[in-house]
Amino acid sequence: MARSWLEVTTGEVQSRLETNDRLSERRAAMAEQAWSMIDGWVAEVFQSAAERIGRREFRVAGDSEYAVARCGIYAPGAVEHDPRVAFHEAEFDGYQPLVVLRRKAEGAGAPVQTRTLRVSALDEAALTEFLNG
Repeated sequence: MARSWLEVTTGEVQSRLETNDRLSERRAAMAEQAWSMIDGWVAEVFQSAAERIGRREFRVAGDSEYAVARCGIYAPGAVEHDPRVAFHEAEFDGYQPLVVLRRKAEGAGAPVQTRTLRVSALDEAALTEFLNG
């Protein structure tokens, strides 16, 4: 016996809502883990690197489409709009236990260097090594 269009559509909607709920729970767990790391020791490592490098400011950002948290040290300027601005940042993925480390030297032509780690592999030594590199 054929199912009605309404039954199929209702089932699909319910399935998607359950998937969205699971993704929301996953994102909340990733956010909790990221913020505990940032508050616990990541911010301190970035701030000590900023003092060592000089002319750097520590910034923290919350949610974006793909990340639950982002923090880093930036040279003066608007990194979003000025390709000359140097930075070091860590971005915590919203759905997978990954952190993306990015750095860029000053200058418009300087490439962005990226390193992706599992969150469990990120420790002070790995972050310090990345900041010093």
